[in-house]
Amino acid sequence: MIWHADLLKRIGRSPTRVTLRLAEVIVSMAFLSRPIQALRSWSLMPPAPPNGRYAVVAHVFYPDLLPEIVAVWSTLPAGSSLIVTVPSEKAEAVHSAIQGMPLVELYEYENRGRDLAPFISLLNAGLLDRYDAIPKIHTKKSPHLIKGELRRKLLFSALAGNIGNVRRIIAHFDDPRVGMVGFAPLFRTSRSFWMGNRSNVERLCRRMQPNGEPVLGFFEGSMFWVRPIALTPIRSAALQTAEFDVEAGQLDGTLHHGLERVIGISVRAAGFDTVSIRGRKLMCGKRSTEIGSVRNSVYEWRLNIRPPRPLRSGRRQGLRRR
Repeated sequence: MIWHADLLKRIGRSPTRVTLRLAEVIVSMAFLSRPIQALRSWSLMPPAPPNGRYAVVAHVFYPDLLPEIVAVWSTLPAGSSLIVTVPSEKAEAVHSAIQGMPLVELYEYENRGRDLAPFISLLNAGLLDRYDAIPKIHTKKSPHLIKGELRRKLLFSALAGNIGNVRRIIAHFDDPRVGMVGFAPLFRTSRSFWMGNRSNVERLCRRMQPNGEPVLGFFEGSMFWVRPIALTPIRSAALQTAEFDVEAGQLDGTLHHGLERVIGISVRAAGFDTVSIRGRKLMCGKRSTEIGSVRNSVYEWRLNIRPPRPLRSGRRQGLRRR
């Protein structure tokens, strides 16, 4: 009965979002069904093995879900890395589970900003510069959502799932205009998804170089493939871990909720497009006649960027192997 009462309250506050959530559950269950997964594995011949440098970047708050992260990693091209961030209090369990695995790096962080504060710290430190594209994922359970674990399973399958699917996603990055690839049904553009985050988004946009425009377009759940150079504008904001809220089960209005909505803005400000897994354009990169090409200016800015400072709140566990 409590669950039903809570659902009715949510419907009253935002019927559009609740309707989308219920539709998401139905679509997710269908997408993850055996017939659809079999069809995905057979549809379209995958491109030839990609040439490039790739890594899974995963935040592990729930160590029991680490096998799912490793399963995603196994679908990437041979030689790809696995970069794991973890709250300090969970580090020992994760360290024990991945010890001895090749090409794995582990970083500890204070439990602030959920998956996004550690991700931005890696970005700011230059640790993602060596990769052409990365899938950013995390061990999402979302107990406040109906069928919260379903979203994680849906996104892991959509963004990886099998080797052929990963190759098709990576092939989108052959187009130099593409900066981010994700699951279109979770790309949010409706004004109702601003929720209580517009002020934080506008503040972050002003800190970025080039400045971003507060246009709503983001992958809800913060899981996607991205070209690290497309995040140069948000990197220029130099966010520090201490700026993020200490974890207290917040559902909205924190800096990390604002940052979730700024990732797409950064990609756009850098002059890159955001596309779906199928290659459909979801958001166009900004084209500026004032500076010629924003995308080219970002490449130039990166050439002149100062060497990254060492991580202040993260600690590498020395698990990388050749």
